[in-house]
Amino acid sequence: MLYDVTERRELHRAHVGAARCRAFTWTHLPGVGLAEADADGTENWSLFLVRFDSGTWQPLGDGSTARMRIAGLSEQRPDTVVVSVDGRAPGHRDYLRISLRTGATSPVLRASGHAAVYFDRALRPRLAETVLADGSRALRHLTAAGEDAGSCLHIPHEEALTSRVVRFGGDPERLYMVLADGPDGVRLAELDCRPGRPARLLRTLHRVTHGDCTGVLFDEDAQAPDLVQVERARSECVPLGGRWASTVERLREDLGTEPTVLERRAGRWLVAAHRPERDVHYAVHDTVSGQTRPLSRARPAQAPLPVECAPAMAALRGGGRAVTYVTRPAGARGPGPAVLLVHGGPWRRSRWRYAERRAWLAARGYTVIEPNFRGSTGFGAAWVNAADRQWGAAMQDDLEDALDWAVAEGLADPARTALLGGSYGGYAVLQLAATTRRPLAGVIATSPLTDLVRFLEEPPDFWRSAAPMLHRRIGDPADPGQRAALEAASPVNRPEGFACPVLLVHGATDSRVPADMATRMFLALARADRDAVLALFPDEGHEVVTAGNRAALHALLDRYLTRWLGPADGPGEPPDPAADTTLKLFESPRAARRSAAGRNPKLGVHHGHSPDAQ
Repeated sequence: MLYDVTERRELHRAHVGAARCRAFTWTHLPGVGLAEADADGTENWSLFLVRFDSGTWQPLGDGSTARMRIAGLSEQRPDTVVVSVDGRAPGHRDYLRISLRTGATSPVLRASGHAAVYFDRALRPRLAETVLADGSRALRHLTAAGEDAGSCLHIPHEEALTSRVVRFGGDPERLYMVLADGPDGVRLAELDCRPGRPARLLRTLHRVTHGDCTGVLFDEDAQAPDLVQVERARSECVPLGGRWASTVERLREDLGTEPTVLERRAGRWLVAAHRPERDVHYAVHDTVSGQTRPLSRARPAQAPLPVECAPAMAALRGGGRAVTYVTRPAGARGPGPAVLLVHGGPWRRSRWRYAERRAWLAARGYTVIEPNFRGSTGFGAAWVNAADRQWGAAMQDDLEDALDWAVAEGLADPARTALLGGSYGGYAVLQLAATTRRPLAGVIATSPLTDLVRFLEEPPDFWRSAAPMLHRRIGDPADPGQRAALEAASPVNRPEGFACPVLLVHGATDSRVPADMATRMFLALARADRDAVLALFPDEGHEVVTAGNRAALHALLDRYLTRWLGPADGPGEPPDPAADTTLKLFESPRAARRSAAGRNPKLGVHHGHSPDAQ
């Protein structure tokens, strides 16, 4: 939506003109944006130029199936976008400039082989990033023609997941980065980044302990940082210097929560207000008048959900603690049916803001436990590095400990606890269910990794440049000892360990984690005479996106959790009779016997049985 903040009215609205549109960003041309979409869930992203005056969606590039992403936009060159393109050569990446006015393309770098390339405000290539054999990262200078111009900065493996390039400043020789600052912190740093010589630290602008700098805003004139978004258990907007302190405080009062500043133009700030019970709200703040006016909401029809989310410190074995989010139905007291929700990545984190699945589960009446286990980013290098070579080991211990803590705190009923996770989280909940001695009501794994050796030996093309990091962090299957450990930590090899029912969900076009990871897990469970159901979406990828399939997935999760944990207290979502889904369900022999006895939920979609399992 294009909104005139002066006249306080909507100017234009562009309806989504591409299937599976996943991201949108404004360019620096008035009323012109860029949308990313993939047609079939394979994450071969296409870019569309969106003109809000006409509502047209124009595809950029040559229309090939190559993976295209935005690599650079700048107010200095408002009519140009730099894009990265994967697909011409496996494991390599091209960079192109595209005119936003004519659509004409020109090459910047061909088959670079770099993990990333960073551009300055003039959209010149300045730095290339490479992942080295030991998992460390090397930043090297580039000439305007894209040729190597010497070493800029080496980031050791121990700091690689807590350090990142922010952007170049108004002075093209000034580079701003978030760097690791000891074992538990990060700092926002300004570096002298003159071509042909190693980078030199000029000053540290801000330090954060046990947290991260998740956003940096730059002064419009000086083009130097003056606002930082800091995230620990909650997010905080931090002015650098005293200039904006009163403005940020006013925003806190007006919004009733911590502001996230998205953009600033001509004295007006676009801000987001995040709350765990509803999706993001947007507002504009006028720094001259001091007034804050609401603009729009991500979900205009959504009422706040009756849930409460609070951060806590879950006690872990060995004396450690993990930032853990506990989301419950509003007013809930005492232990209730619980879901351990494990985030993906694993090099990501859970946050105190709206998350659809968490909020939906809590609104249905479940207590949701979300631990930021070791390996989660945003809490310092030591916490990330503590997960190295600990898949299926200490990382699993953290999940067990979070459940023990929730039971001890009177939050979770140990007899009514289920596990739910996606991607890495799907792997983690399957491995936990295969190895734990605690009683579990059931486990749901979406797009799960189930075979670590297979994943490491056959990574997606777009992750090949990161293979050394994956081997350092997870394990190297070429080493016999590590291969044996990886096999032992793969749930596909431990079907006999499952004592609870299992629901596996996967999209057939997943390019990150092949769908046969779930299929092989299902067959292994079926052969071991375990209660297992495979839910397959033929037209979805790593995530379920289309409306009909999302409705079917919610119904599937709801009915299985209700069977396992008992009726939830919260209101259910009424089925949408118009929703069209491609969902196909396959049951193991044991699950089929349950269905025949009326003990498995009937969903009104295609069912099948695996002939191999019988």
